[in-house]
Amino acid sequence: SQNLKISESQNLRISESQNLRISESQNLRISESQNLRISESQNLRISKSQNLRISESQNLRISESQNLRILESQNLRISKSQNLRILESQNLRISKSQNLRILESQNLRISKSQNLSNLRILESQNLRISEFQNAQNLKISESQNLKISESQNLRISESQNLRILESQNLRISKSQNLRISES
Repeated sequence: SQNLKISESQNLRISESQNLRISESQNLRISESQNLRISESQNLRISKSQNLRISESQNLRISESQNLRILESQNLRISKSQNLRILESQNLRISKSQNLRILESQNLRISKSQNLSNLRILESQNLRISEFQNAQNLKISESQNLKISESQNLRISESQNLRILESQNLRISKSQNLRISES
C-alpha cells in the first residue's frame, strides 16, 4: 500500500538489466510531462491490483527486448496525447480482467518482428480506443499476430483506422464483439 508519485518534469530512466517490480496494491502515477524510459533488457512487472496511470503528455517507451506484464485486475490508462511505443521484440501481456484504454489522440505502435505474445488480451478484458485517433493508433506490422480470446470486446470508434500489415493474423474467438464505427 505505498504510493509512488513522480511529478513535474522529472525523468525516470531505468537501464541495463534492472528489474522494476511493483506489487500488492501500490499506485504508480506519473504526471505532468515526465518521461518513463525502460531500456536494455529490463522487466517491468506490476501485479495484484495496482494502477498504472500516465497522464498529460508523457511518453512510455519500452525498447530492446523488455517485458511489460500487467497481471490480476490492474488498470492501464493512457490519456491525453501520450505515445505508447513497443519496439523490437517486446512482449505486451495483459491478463485477467484488466482494462486497456487509450484515450484522446494516442498512438499505439507495435513494430519489428513481434510474435503471438506481443498483444495478448485474455479473460474478459476490454480494448477500447476512442476519441480522435488516426491511422497510427493501431498499427501492427511485419508478421505479428493479434489474438483476442474469451469474451473480450474490441471496440474502435470515432474515425479510427485499424490496419494490420504484412502477413499478420487477426483472430477473435469465443463470444467477442468487434465493433468499428464512424468512418
